[in-house]
Amino acid sequence: MKFFYDPDWFNRPGPWAFTLEHFLFIIFTVIVGVLISLLLRKKSEKTIKIVLISLWAFIVAFEIFKWNVIYTRVFIDETYPYDIETMLPLHSCSMFMYIFPIAMFCKNQIIKKAANNFLVTVNMIMGFITLFVGFAGKHASLFSFFGFHTLIYHAIIFIVPLIMVITNYYDVKKEDLKYGLALFGILTFIVLTFDSVTGCDYMYFYDGHTFGVFRFIYENVHRSIWTLIVVTCYILTAVITHYLIVGIKYLLKKNKGESIYGES
Repeated sequence: MKFFYDPDWFNRPGPWAFTLEHFLFIIFTVIVGVLISLLLRKKSEKTIKIVLISLWAFIVAFEIFKWNVIYTRVFIDETYPYDIETMLPLHSCSMFMYIFPIAMFCKNQIIKKAANNFLVTVNMIMGFITLFVGFAGKHASLFSFFGFHTLIYHAIIFIVPLIMVITNYYDVKKEDLKYGLALFGILTFIVLTFDSVTGCDYMYFYDGHTFGVFRFIYENVHRSIWTLIVVTCYILTAVITHYLIVGIKYLLKKNKGESIYGES
Protein backbone atom coordinates (compact mmCIF):
# COMPACT_ATOMS: atom_id res chain seq x y z
CA MET A 1 0.00 0.00 0.00
CA LYS A 2 2.92 2.33 0.70
CA PHE A 3 3.77 2.19 -2.99
CA PHE A 4 0.53 3.99 -3.90
CA TYR A 5 1.24 6.81 -1.47
CA ASP A 6 4.79 7.37 -2.68
CA PRO A 7 5.09 10.89 -4.20
CA ASP A 8 6.87 9.39 -7.21
CA TRP A 9 3.69 7.43 -8.01
CA PHE A 10 1.92 10.78 -8.40
CA ASN A 11 4.41 12.58 -10.58
CA ARG A 12 5.94 9.72 -12.52
CA PRO A 13 7.15 10.72 -16.01
CA GLY A 14 5.40 9.49 -19.21
CA PRO A 15 3.98 7.93 -21.22
CA TRP A 16 1.52 10.77 -21.71
CA ALA A 17 -1.81 11.18 -23.45
CA PHE A 18 -2.08 10.33 -27.15
CA THR A 19 1.09 8.25 -27.15
CA LEU A 20 1.33 4.67 -28.39
CA GLU A 21 0.82 3.31 -24.88
CA HIS A 22 -2.35 5.38 -24.45
CA PHE A 23 -3.89 4.10 -27.70
CA LEU A 24 -2.82 0.53 -26.95
CA PHE A 25 -4.65 0.75 -23.62
CA ILE A 26 -7.83 1.90 -25.40
CA ILE A 27 -7.57 -0.93 -27.96
CA PHE A 28 -6.92 -3.39 -25.13
CA THR A 29 -10.03 -2.10 -23.31
CA VAL A 30 -12.25 -2.74 -26.33
CA ILE A 31 -10.79 -6.21 -26.91
CA VAL A 32 -11.18 -7.20 -23.25
CA GLY A 33 -14.74 -5.85 -23.14
CA VAL A 34 -15.78 -7.78 -26.26
CA LEU A 35 -14.05 -11.00 -25.14
CA ILE A 36 -15.63 -10.95 -21.67
CA SER A 37 -19.03 -10.25 -23.25
CA LEU A 38 -18.69 -13.14 -25.72
CA LEU A 39 -17.56 -15.50 -22.95
CA LEU A 40 -20.62 -14.55 -20.90
CA ARG A 41 -23.16 -14.84 -23.74
CA LYS A 42 -23.99 -18.48 -22.99
CA LYS A 43 -23.78 -18.08 -19.22
CA SER A 44 -26.82 -17.77 -16.97
CA GLU A 45 -28.31 -14.40 -16.10
CA LYS A 46 -27.18 -14.95 -12.52
CA THR A 47 -23.55 -15.41 -13.60
CA ILE A 48 -23.64 -12.30 -15.77
CA LYS A 49 -25.16 -10.32 -12.91
CA ILE A 50 -22.41 -11.47 -10.52
CA VAL A 51 -19.72 -10.33 -12.98
CA LEU A 52 -21.41 -6.95 -13.51
CA ILE A 53 -21.86 -6.34 -9.77
CA SER A 54 -18.24 -7.37 -9.11
CA LEU A 55 -16.98 -4.80 -11.64
CA TRP A 56 -19.23 -2.14 -10.09
CA ALA A 57 -17.97 -3.01 -6.59
CA PHE A 58 -14.38 -2.69 -7.81
CA ILE A 59 -15.13 0.78 -9.23
CA VAL A 60 -16.68 1.95 -5.95
CA ALA A 61 -13.77 0.56 -3.91
CA PHE A 62 -11.28 2.17 -6.29
CA GLU A 63 -13.07 5.51 -5.95
CA ILE A 64 -13.05 5.28 -2.15
CA PHE A 65 -9.34 4.46 -2.28
CA LYS A 66 -8.78 7.51 -4.53
CA TRP A 67 -10.49 9.68 -1.97
CA ASN A 68 -8.20 8.30 0.72
CA VAL A 69 -5.21 9.15 -1.48
CA ILE A 70 -6.57 12.64 -2.16
CA TYR A 71 -7.11 13.27 1.55
CA THR A 72 -3.64 11.99 2.42
CA ARG A 73 -1.69 13.68 -0.35
CA VAL A 74 -3.68 16.70 -1.45
CA PHE A 75 -5.16 17.96 1.80
CA ILE A 76 -2.46 16.92 4.25
CA ASP A 77 0.92 16.57 2.50
CA GLU A 78 0.00 18.69 -0.54
CA THR A 79 2.31 16.59 -2.71
CA TYR A 80 -0.01 16.49 -5.71
CA PRO A 81 -1.87 19.41 -7.32
CA TYR A 82 -5.42 18.18 -7.76
CA ASP A 83 -8.34 20.22 -9.08
CA ILE A 84 -10.61 20.48 -6.03
CA GLU A 85 -13.31 22.16 -8.11
CA THR A 86 -13.99 18.91 -9.96
CA MET A 87 -13.08 16.46 -7.18
CA LEU A 88 -16.52 15.26 -6.07
CA PRO A 89 -18.04 12.28 -7.95
CA LEU A 90 -20.66 14.40 -9.73
CA HIS A 91 -19.51 14.03 -13.34
CA SER A 92 -21.64 12.26 -15.92
CA CYS A 93 -19.25 9.28 -15.75
CA SER A 94 -19.45 9.23 -11.94
CA MET A 95 -23.20 8.69 -12.17
CA PHE A 96 -22.38 5.07 -13.04
CA MET A 97 -21.76 4.37 -9.35
CA TYR A 98 -25.25 5.55 -8.39
CA ILE A 99 -27.28 4.43 -11.40
CA PHE A 100 -25.89 0.90 -11.70
CA PRO A 101 -27.51 -0.41 -8.46
CA ILE A 102 -30.85 0.98 -9.67
CA ALA A 103 -30.45 -0.89 -12.96
CA MET A 104 -29.62 -4.11 -11.10
CA PHE A 105 -32.05 -4.09 -8.19
CA CYS A 106 -34.93 -1.67 -8.79
CA LYS A 107 -38.32 -3.40 -9.05
CA ASN A 108 -40.09 -0.52 -10.78
CA GLN A 109 -39.84 -1.32 -14.49
CA ILE A 110 -39.92 2.29 -15.71
CA ILE A 111 -37.12 3.38 -13.37
CA LYS A 112 -35.17 0.22 -14.21
CA LYS A 113 -35.47 0.91 -17.95
CA ALA A 114 -34.34 4.50 -17.40
CA ALA A 115 -31.27 3.35 -15.45
CA ASN A 116 -30.36 0.64 -17.96
CA ASN A 117 -30.75 2.96 -20.93
CA PHE A 118 -28.71 5.68 -19.22
CA LEU A 119 -25.89 3.18 -18.64
CA VAL A 120 -25.69 1.92 -22.22
CA THR A 121 -26.05 5.34 -23.87
CA VAL A 122 -24.74 8.30 -21.86
CA ASN A 123 -22.45 6.37 -19.51
CA MET A 124 -20.97 3.92 -22.02
CA ILE A 125 -20.16 6.49 -24.67
CA MET A 126 -18.90 9.09 -22.17
CA GLY A 127 -16.73 6.46 -20.53
CA PHE A 128 -15.18 5.62 -23.89
CA ILE A 129 -14.71 9.26 -24.91
CA THR A 130 -13.08 10.04 -21.56
CA LEU A 131 -10.53 7.30 -22.18
CA PHE A 132 -9.21 9.74 -24.78
CA VAL A 133 -9.83 13.27 -23.52
CA GLY A 134 -10.22 12.66 -19.78
CA PHE A 135 -6.80 11.13 -19.40
CA ALA A 136 -5.29 13.95 -21.46
CA GLY A 137 -7.06 16.49 -19.26
CA LYS A 138 -5.37 15.12 -16.15
CA HIS A 139 -1.95 16.17 -17.50
CA ALA A 140 -0.74 13.00 -15.81
CA SER A 141 1.41 10.07 -16.82
CA LEU A 142 -0.23 6.76 -17.69
CA PHE A 143 1.79 5.31 -14.81
CA SER A 144 0.94 8.02 -12.29
CA PHE A 145 -1.82 7.33 -9.78
CA PHE A 146 -4.40 9.70 -11.25
CA GLY A 147 -3.59 8.75 -14.83
CA PHE A 148 -3.91 5.07 -13.98
CA HIS A 149 -7.13 5.64 -12.00
CA THR A 150 -8.71 7.64 -14.83
CA LEU A 151 -8.02 4.97 -17.44
CA ILE A 152 -9.08 1.96 -15.35
CA TYR A 153 -12.18 3.73 -14.04
CA HIS A 154 -13.47 4.74 -17.47
CA ALA A 155 -12.47 1.44 -19.07
CA ILE A 156 -14.79 -0.40 -16.68
CA ILE A 157 -17.56 2.17 -17.18
CA PHE A 158 -17.33 1.30 -20.88
CA ILE A 159 -17.00 -2.47 -20.40
CA VAL A 160 -19.96 -2.97 -18.04
CA PRO A 161 -22.65 -1.55 -20.41
CA LEU A 162 -20.95 -3.34 -23.30
CA ILE A 163 -21.41 -6.65 -21.47
CA MET A 164 -25.04 -5.75 -20.76
CA VAL A 165 -25.71 -5.16 -24.46
CA ILE A 166 -23.73 -8.02 -26.04
CA THR A 167 -25.01 -10.65 -23.59
CA ASN A 168 -28.53 -9.25 -23.95
CA TYR A 169 -28.68 -8.86 -20.16
CA TYR A 170 -30.39 -5.59 -21.01
CA ASP A 171 -32.45 -6.01 -24.15
CA VAL A 172 -32.39 -2.47 -25.55
CA LYS A 173 -35.82 -1.45 -26.83
CA LYS A 174 -36.46 1.53 -29.08
CA GLU A 175 -39.00 3.02 -26.65
CA ASP A 176 -36.55 2.92 -23.70
CA LEU A 177 -34.70 6.00 -24.93
CA LYS A 178 -37.26 8.42 -23.51
CA TYR A 179 -36.72 7.00 -20.03
CA GLY A 180 -32.95 7.21 -20.29
CA LEU A 181 -33.08 10.80 -21.52
CA ALA A 182 -35.52 11.74 -18.75
CA LEU A 183 -33.08 10.41 -16.16
CA PHE A 184 -30.22 12.25 -17.84
CA GLY A 185 -32.29 15.45 -17.78
CA ILE A 186 -32.92 15.12 -14.04
CA LEU A 187 -29.25 14.46 -13.28
CA THR A 188 -28.13 17.33 -15.53
CA PHE A 189 -30.49 19.75 -13.78
CA ILE A 190 -29.15 18.72 -10.36
CA VAL A 191 -25.49 19.03 -11.38
CA LEU A 192 -25.94 22.32 -13.27
CA THR A 193 -27.76 23.77 -10.27
CA PHE A 194 -24.85 22.70 -8.06
CA ASP A 195 -22.37 24.20 -10.55
CA SER A 196 -24.23 27.53 -10.68
CA VAL A 197 -24.30 27.78 -6.88
CA THR A 198 -20.71 26.69 -6.22
CA GLY A 199 -18.97 27.97 -9.35
CA CYS A 200 -17.69 24.45 -10.12
CA ASP A 201 -17.81 22.74 -13.50
CA TYR A 202 -18.81 19.12 -13.01
CA MET A 203 -20.49 18.89 -16.40
CA TYR A 204 -17.26 20.12 -18.03
CA PHE A 205 -19.08 22.94 -19.77
CA TYR A 206 -16.97 25.99 -19.22
CA ASP A 207 -13.55 27.62 -19.37
CA GLY A 208 -10.67 25.22 -18.95
CA HIS A 209 -12.61 22.23 -20.25
CA THR A 210 -13.15 23.30 -23.84
CA PHE A 211 -10.81 22.87 -26.79
CA GLY A 212 -10.67 23.14 -30.57
CA VAL A 213 -13.80 24.32 -32.33
CA PHE A 214 -15.76 24.03 -29.06
CA ARG A 215 -13.53 26.62 -27.45
CA PHE A 216 -14.08 28.99 -30.38
CA ILE A 217 -17.86 28.62 -30.02
CA TYR A 218 -17.64 28.97 -26.23
CA GLU A 219 -15.77 32.26 -26.53
CA ASN A 220 -18.19 33.73 -29.08
CA VAL A 221 -21.67 32.92 -27.79
CA HIS A 222 -23.69 33.78 -24.68
CA ARG A 223 -23.24 31.42 -21.72
CA SER A 224 -26.87 30.25 -21.90
CA ILE A 225 -26.51 29.43 -25.61
CA TRP A 226 -23.32 27.54 -24.92
CA THR A 227 -25.03 25.53 -22.15
CA LEU A 228 -27.83 24.63 -24.55
CA ILE A 229 -25.30 23.57 -27.19
CA VAL A 230 -23.43 21.26 -24.81
CA VAL A 231 -26.61 19.69 -23.41
CA THR A 232 -27.75 19.11 -27.00
CA CYS A 233 -24.42 17.41 -27.78
CA TYR A 234 -24.87 15.14 -24.77
CA ILE A 235 -28.40 14.26 -25.89
CA LEU A 236 -27.42 13.67 -29.53
CA THR A 237 -24.59 11.40 -28.40
CA ALA A 238 -27.03 9.36 -26.33
CA VAL A 239 -29.61 9.23 -29.15
CA ILE A 240 -27.05 8.15 -31.76
CA THR A 241 -25.63 5.48 -29.42
CA HIS A 242 -29.12 4.18 -28.60
CA TYR A 243 -30.28 3.87 -32.19
CA LEU A 244 -26.95 2.41 -33.28
CA ILE A 245 -27.39 -0.38 -30.72
CA VAL A 246 -31.06 -0.88 -31.64
CA GLY A 247 -30.15 -0.97 -35.34
CA ILE A 248 -27.38 -3.54 -34.88
CA LYS A 249 -29.64 -5.74 -32.74
CA TYR A 250 -32.40 -5.47 -35.36
CA LEU A 251 -30.07 -6.59 -38.14
CA LEU A 252 -28.75 -9.49 -36.07
CA LYS A 253 -32.26 -10.68 -35.23
CA LYS A 254 -33.39 -10.23 -38.82
CA ASN A 255 -30.53 -12.41 -40.03
CA LYS A 256 -31.71 -15.10 -37.61
CA GLY A 257 -35.26 -14.79 -38.90
CA GLU A 258 -36.54 -13.21 -35.68
CA SER A 259 -38.67 -10.15 -34.99
CA ILE A 260 -37.03 -7.22 -33.26
CA TYR A 261 -39.55 -7.84 -30.47
CA GLY A 262 -38.41 -11.42 -30.05
CA GLU A 263 -41.48 -13.03 -31.69
CA SER A 264 -41.25 -15.80 -34.27
